[in-house]
Amino acid sequence: MSETPLKNQIIAWLKNFNYWFQYAGNKLLEGETITDELAATTYVLFKENCGLKEKKEKIEEVNYSEMAVSSEVESEPLELKLIKDIENVNALASQQSIVINPNLTIIYGGNGTGKSGYIRLLNNAFNSRGDKQILHNVFNSIISGEPCCKFTFQSDTSKIELEYPKDKDNTVFTQFSVFDSHSVRVLLEQDNKLNFTPTGFEFFEKVLLLYRALTTKLQEEILANRPYNEFEKHFINENSIQTEIAKLGATTDIKKLKELGNYTEADEEKLTKLLEKWKELKSLDIPKKIYELQKLQGQLTEFTTRQQAILDLLKPEEIEIYKSLITSYHKLRDLAKQEGITSLKEYEIEALGSNEWRDFIKASKSYATVITENMENGTEYPDDTDNCLFCLQPLTDKQNTLIKSYWKLLKSEAEAELNRIIQKIQEVEKKLKGLSPAKFDETTTLFHYVNMIDEPLAMKWKDLVAASETVRQNLIINLSQVKLELPISSFTDNTKDFNKIDKQIKDTIEELIKKNPVKELQVLEAQINFLKDKSLLNKLLDKILKFVVAHKWAAKAERFLSVFNTRSITAKQGELFNQHITEKYTNTFNDECGKLNAPNIVNIVQRNAKVSTLRKLQVEGQIANNILSEGEQRAISISDFLTEAQLNPNNKGIFFDDPVTSQDHERRERIASRLVELSKQKQIIVFTHDIAFFIRLKLIAENTGVNHEYTTIRKAGGTPGIISPDLPWIIQPVGKRIKFLRNRLVQLRTVEKESSEDEYLFFAKSWYGLLRETWERTVEERLFKGVVERFSLGIQTQKLKKVAVTEEFLKDIETGMTESSNWLHDAAAGLNPTPPDSNKAEADLNFLDEFAKKCVSA
Repeated sequence: MSETPLKNQIIAWLKNFNYWFQYAGNKLLEGETITDELAATTYVLFKENCGLKEKKEKIEEVNYSEMAVSSEVESEPLELKLIKDIENVNALASQQSIVINPNLTIIYGGNGTGKSGYIRLLNNAFNSRGDKQILHNVFNSIISGEPCCKFTFQSDTSKIELEYPKDKDNTVFTQFSVFDSHSVRVLLEQDNKLNFTPTGFEFFEKVLLLYRALTTKLQEEILANRPYNEFEKHFINENSIQTEIAKLGATTDIKKLKELGNYTEADEEKLTKLLEKWKELKSLDIPKKIYELQKLQGQLTEFTTRQQAILDLLKPEEIEIYKSLITSYHKLRDLAKQEGITSLKEYEIEALGSNEWRDFIKASKSYATVITENMENGTEYPDDTDNCLFCLQPLTDKQNTLIKSYWKLLKSEAEAELNRIIQKIQEVEKKLKGLSPAKFDETTTLFHYVNMIDEPLAMKWKDLVAASETVRQNLIINLSQVKLELPISSFTDNTKDFNKIDKQIKDTIEELIKKNPVKELQVLEAQINFLKDKSLLNKLLDKILKFVVAHKWAAKAERFLSVFNTRSITAKQGELFNQHITEKYTNTFNDECGKLNAPNIVNIVQRNAKVSTLRKLQVEGQIANNILSEGEQRAISISDFLTEAQLNPNNKGIFFDDPVTSQDHERRERIASRLVELSKQKQIIVFTHDIAFFIRLKLIAENTGVNHEYTTIRKAGGTPGIISPDLPWIIQPVGKRIKFLRNRLVQLRTVEKESSEDEYLFFAKSWYGLLRETWERTVEERLFKGVVERFSLGIQTQKLKKVAVTEEFLKDIETGMTESSNWLHDAAAGLNPTPPDSNKAEADLNFLDEFAKKCVSA
C-alpha cells in the first residue's frame, strides 16, 4: 500500500477549516510566499468569516491540486569548486585558494597552521552548530575589515561566485554543512531542530508567518478602533449624561445614548424659561448680603471684646489702685533712704540712693550669693579673706564694712516693700501695654453701620473709645515714670450697649437666610446644565456613536485573536513529521551508528514547538554525554549529523574538522571508510591535523577508486594559513621527495657561494637529513613495493610477489645510507669534518634517483 503524499494529507486537513484559511493555505501549498497582497486578501476573508466585515456576494472557489503519488523533488545539482581569498580571520594569510574535489577533499594542517580559522569562517557561512567566534589578528592593532571569504560554485547551467558575508542570505550557503568539536556538545546537550526544512513542511513555517501577519493586522485594527475618549472633557456637569459619556465604550447602550441626545424644541423652550428664572433669582444677590452682615458681626465681636478689655482696666477702683501704687512707691523710697543711706554718706558715694545705684547694689548681692553657694565653708560674702568682686584686690576693714552696710540696706523692710511695689507697677504696665487697641470712627465699616442705626450710640462710643485710649497711654507713661503727671480718669461704661446692634444683625441674617434661593438656584442650575449637555450631546451624537461602534467592533474582534493560536498548527506538523520524517530519521541514524560502531543504546527523543520538531539524544532518559565516553559521544554526534545531512535533499556537501579525535584505531578506520563512501553521493571536505587519518583517507580513496584531492595548510615565516598542494613531507612518495631535494639543491648551491661555512654546514646537514629519510622511504615504497608501510593498519601480502631483493640493491642501499649519514652526527672538534660540496650532494641525489628507478623496473 503506497504512502499518502504529505501534500494530500495537508489538503485533507485544510478542508476542515473556514474558507479564509483554506484559501490562504492552498496558495501557500502551491508555493506562494507571504506577500502583503496575500496577507491583505486573507485578512479581509477572515473578517468576513468572523462577522467583522460585510461579506461579498461571490467568493473565489478553492481548487486543490492533489498529488497522484508520493515523490521526492530533486534539487538542482550544485558543486563547490573553490574556497579563496579569506581575509581578516585571525592572522591567516590572504589571497590563498583551496580547490575542492567533486567527491573527496583532504586538507592536512598541523597545530598552529590556521586550520581552526578556516573552520570558524565556514561555520559562519554554512549550516553549522559549531564554533563561530572569529577573532581579528590580535597581533595587529589595526583592524582592516570584517572577516570575509569568496566561494565558487558550479551548477548545471552556470558558475556562481559568492562572497561571505556579503551574500550570506543566498540559499546556496544552506546546501552545505559543517561539523566540528563544538557541534558535538550542541548535538548532545541541547534540543536541536533540523537545520533544513523537509520538503513539504515549509508549508507550516509559512502558515506561522501568515498567522503573525494576520495577528499584527488584527491587533493594529483593534488598537485603531479604540480611540481616546475626547468627549469626556466637554461634559463637566454631574448628571446622567456625564456618567454615560465617561463610560463610553464597548458596553455602551446605544439606545439609551440616543434617547439622552434627543434634544427637542420643547427642551429648547424649557431651557429659555429656566434661564430667565435663574437670572431673576440671581439678581437678588442675597448670599452677598448675608456674607457682608456676617463679616460685620465678626467686626462687632472683635471690637467689643477689645474695648471691654480696656474699660475693665480703667474702672474707678482700678485707677485708684494705680494711683496708690505710685504714691506708695515714693513713700517707701523715702523711708528706705532714711534707714540705710544715712550711714553711707561718709563714703561719699556718687548718686547715692538713686534707682541706678539701687539696681547696682541688687545685682552685686545676686552675684555674691552665687559665690557664697560655691564656697566650701559656706561663709557669707564678704569674709576677711575675700577680694573685691570687681577689682579682685583684698578688701580692707572699711571696704568690708561698706559692703555689709549695702546688704543691711537690702534687708530692711522698707526696701523689701519698695521692691514689691516696683514689681506690681511693672506688672500693671505690662498688662496695659498688652491690650489691643480698639478702633471705632469714620474709617471703619462698623461705625458707619451703627451710626446709620443709632447715631447717638455711635457718637458716644466714638468719643469713649478715643478717650479710653488716651487714658490708657497716659497711664502707661505715668507707671513707667512712677509719676502722676499726666491726667487719668476712670470709666464705668460697658460694651453691652452694642447688644441690641448685635441682635439686629443676627435677626437680619436669619431673615435673609429664610429668603435665600440657594437651593432653588441649585435645582435650576442642575436642570439648565442637563438641558445644555443634552443639546451638546445632540450635536456630537454622530461622532460619539461612531466612537462607540468602533469600540464595540474592537471588543468583538479581540475575541477572535485566539483563532491565531498556533497549537493546532504545531500539533499537525508534529503528527505529520512523525509520520514522514521520524521513522526515516531513526532508521538512518541507527544505520549510521552501525557503520561507525557507535553505541546502539542512544534514543532520539522528539518534541514539537512552534511548527518545529526538536530532537535530543538520550540514554535511558539521561543526556547522552552524561553516560557515554568521549569517543562514543563523537561517534554518536557524527551519526546524528550524517543522518540529518542525508535526509536533507538539498545538502550537497559536508565539511569535517578532525572527526576522529578521541577515537580508537578501529573506529577511526570505520569513520574514514564511511566518509570516503559518502563522498560518492556528496562532496566531503575533511580538515585534519592527524597525519595517520590523512593517510587512511587517501589510501581508502585510492583503493576504492574514489576521486579525491589533497592539500595542506602550512605556517610560513610566522604566518599561518598558507595553502600548499603538496603532501606533508612525512607521507610524500619517493618521486616527489626527489623532486623536492633537487629544488632545494639549487638553494644549497646559492648558500655555498654566498654564505658562511657555518650557514652552509647547517643547510647541508638539513638537506642530507632529508636525503637519508628519502632512502628510507625508497626502501619502503620501491624495494618492498608497499608491503609494509608506516601508518598502515596491516601488511599488504599480495604485493610480496613483486618484491625483488638483490645483492646489487643491498649494496646500493648501504652506499646511499652511508653517504647520507656518516657525517651528519656531531664529530670531534679536532677532526673538523668538511661537509660535502653541492656537486657531491648532486651526485648522491642522482645515485638515489637511479636506484629508485631500478627498483621500479625490477
